[in-house]
Amino acid sequence: MEHFDILIIGAGAAGIAAAKGAWFAGCRSIAMVDRKAKMGGVLLQCAHSGFGAFQTGPEYTRKLLTDFPEAIQFYSNTTVLKILPERVAILSGGRRIGFRQLILATGCREIPLGALRVAGTRPQGVYTAGQMQEMMNLHGFVPEGPVVILGSGDLGLIMANQIARLGCDVTILEKRDVCGGMARNQKCLQNQSIRLLCGTTIAKVCGERILTDVITTEGTVIPCKTLLVAVGLRPDREVVFGLENEPWLSICGNCKMVHPMVESVVSEGKQTGITAWENIRGSL
Repeated sequence: MEHFDILIIGAGAAGIAAAKGAWFAGCRSIAMVDRKAKMGGVLLQCAHSGFGAFQTGPEYTRKLLTDFPEAIQFYSNTTVLKILPERVAILSGGRRIGFRQLILATGCREIPLGALRVAGTRPQGVYTAGQMQEMMNLHGFVPEGPVVILGSGDLGLIMANQIARLGCDVTILEKRDVCGGMARNQKCLQNQSIRLLCGTTIAKVCGERILTDVITTEGTVIPCKTLLVAVGLRPDREVVFGLENEPWLSICGNCKMVHPMVESVVSEGKQTGITAWENIRGSL
């Protein structure tokens, strides 16, 4: 079984910052694990600007990785299946890794349609906003319009803007009485002639095999071929359930709390890495 002083789960902004923080504080035994093939997490699919000095997600990631130590062990395309109380991580493929300190930087999971009280079928054409962002920006997928987006937060607005630029008709439904995203993202509503309906939500999804319509709580039928769900995020902490009070566990980034800006994620991740190494040095 391999052993490291610090094991980091998640190679997004928080995980990268935590690894760099620990390394430059003096730790020389660090491993990172991520489900994806590359470091960067959700940033890699964010083609819009707004990260750092008006950078896109991939640009911000490249900057974050400019001085990343090559000696840090990175296990890509790997899932952490379980964490044992005796400080052992069980990974996909049967690998086991022991550690002194564990840093969880797994980010968030989107709330899917199945978690909402929406009647009807679950036909082809229903996605979360993050799924569609990944499909479009990393795999060249083009959604079929008309498009309905449930939720007017920043991700919903960003995807509405991107899809409307392709010539698709886009309608946003927002349960609250006001639009939820930042002012800079709300500009797309006028610039791209996107329809925003506040004070309403989806009551029913229609279509047997392929999505045909959604029906609002007021009974309005809106024809659509694509539905994006952008109603919120949940911190992804399932793998450490029941271990939250262990002194060897630290949680940082969006899996601790949803941060509005990536800069605060990086700052918290860096400090978490430094603190984990200080805890190891203190125990020695």
